[in-house]
Amino acid sequence: MAEVVKQKDIADALGISTVSVSNALSGRKGVSDEMRERILGKAREMGYDNTRYETKAAGGRVIGVLVAGRYIEVGTSFYWAMYQQVVFAAAAKNNLTMLEILGEEWERDRMLPRILKEGNVDGLIIIGKMEDAYIRKILESVQIPAILMDYHSDSLSCDSVMSDNYIGMYKMTRYLLKRGHRKLAYVGELVTNENLCDRYFGYRKGLEEWGIEIRPEWVIDDAEMVMGRKEVDLPEEMPTAFVCGSDLIASRVYDRLLKQGYRVPEDVSLVGYDDYLYGHELADRLTTCSVDMKAMAKEVIHLLTRKMNGEENRSCVRYLDSRIVERASVRTL
Repeated sequence: MAEVVKQKDIADALGISTVSVSNALSGRKGVSDEMRERILGKAREMGYDNTRYETKAAGGRVIGVLVAGRYIEVGTSFYWAMYQQVVFAAAAKNNLTMLEILGEEWERDRMLPRILKEGNVDGLIIIGKMEDAYIRKILESVQIPAILMDYHSDSLSCDSVMSDNYIGMYKMTRYLLKRGHRKLAYVGELVTNENLCDRYFGYRKGLEEWGIEIRPEWVIDDAEMVMGRKEVDLPEEMPTAFVCGSDLIASRVYDRLLKQGYRVPEDVSLVGYDDYLYGHELADRLTTCSVDMKAMAKEVIHLLTRKMNGEENRSCVRYLDSRIVERASVRTL
């Protein structure tokens, strides 16, 4: 793989400072027209990637996108698909996106992401949950407009764009109730993940509205199971349907059911949430609640653009609705 050309390489080749190179490439003052042309010529000759500056020159913005590595796997994860929608929405507004995937050590050691160190990012999108203290440090360090996507915290003065997880799972639970199910189990984390917690309380609202008591043995809250580190522990008395906090969790419940000899939906019905399940036989059969990633991405870019233009100063949380996608994993009783 060819070595990436850096501004320092151009500066060394011309015997000048990296500040001069940065000023020339970004169109800032500080270098003569003649020197600017020399620097641009040398940059082209050495194969320097000047896309972000060309984008700015054409009236667009450079938007940094951060996501924790524990959430993302190229091509197979929900957040990778969400990032792709952000790219499309940004490009439609003549903006460039720069992605950085952060390992656990970045949060633990409170290190500033690389894409923010050179000061060439005009706005920032953080996808998914990270530690509030780390997000706060990032926001205080860079002082640029930022939006949280699919995560919100009351302790952060930052805009968020969210799927309405509470109402979405409430609708999903009512969908099962209207099809005759009264014995509904819930599978998903209740505390560590705010999105899954909201989905759990949407499930509770659905049951309580119909006068159905919550049975503790039918609430399966196991982080090890959610992360795929252990199999799902099925209850001794089986429900007629499992309500799962995500499609990924639903796939793990499905695998366990088949292993125990149950059929879906003939013996047990199953629903998920997200409408994103990659490479599993259940994907085309699972009834689920669809998160409109395209609409979320458009809203994030719209709101961030207004903030970068100085048109929006207040912080807010915007919730987008979701819809039920009916497939073949639910049996009407």
